[in-house]
Amino acid sequence: MVTDDEVERVAAAAAQLPPARASVLEDDFVTNLFIAVLDYMLRTATVVAALEHYRRTRWDEVRTIDDLDRVFAAHPEDTPLALHLWGYRLWTRAAQLRALVGFFRDVGVVDAETLLAWAHASEFERDFEGRVKGLGRAVYQSLLMRQGVDTVKPDVHVRRFGETLVGRPLADAELIELITSAARRLGISAVELDVRIWESSTGAGGSTIGG
Repeated sequence: MVTDDEVERVAAAAAQLPPARASVLEDDFVTNLFIAVLDYMLRTATVVAALEHYRRTRWDEVRTIDDLDRVFAAHPEDTPLALHLWGYRLWTRAAQLRALVGFFRDVGVVDAETLLAWAHASEFERDFEGRVKGLGRAVYQSLLMRQGVDTVKPDVHVRRFGETLVGRPLADAELIELITSAARRLGISAVELDVRIWESSTGAGGSTIGG
């Protein structure tokens, strides 16, 4: 359980961070799916380059979930699929993309509007946990944030920030509660604090992976 003293320590440190410059919002359906499978445990430069390859070479070809299914059929092997979409041999991420698209089809998420509705109504344990191998809580939380849900993602940057200040390891749910509560104490959104931490940790700012 997160204590009031821990929240106060995090809020005091967070108050010293400069305002966020980036926006996390992303309203393009296909781009959201790509970010979900690419933007974890990869170098930011690789993710940015993969998305730029898609926008430069495949944007007109792949705009809907039906387009994705057609590309999947045309590229039944995962490495050629990854090269076609992103210009990288990210075959595990291509396999996850197939699984994510299948999962979302099964639950009726087929475009930007249904993704937005799902994000605002879903719960991790009930609606996402274990549904796509390799995609966990941080991926889910990031997806929600891109749809305008005011939350944080328990990635390495947020975890290092929170755990260093409280001096103990935190479960994902505890970390989310800690950062969200600290943001509330500062009178800012949880997303704002998440981005402040990310920008402070990485030296980035001004744009997001998806933007």
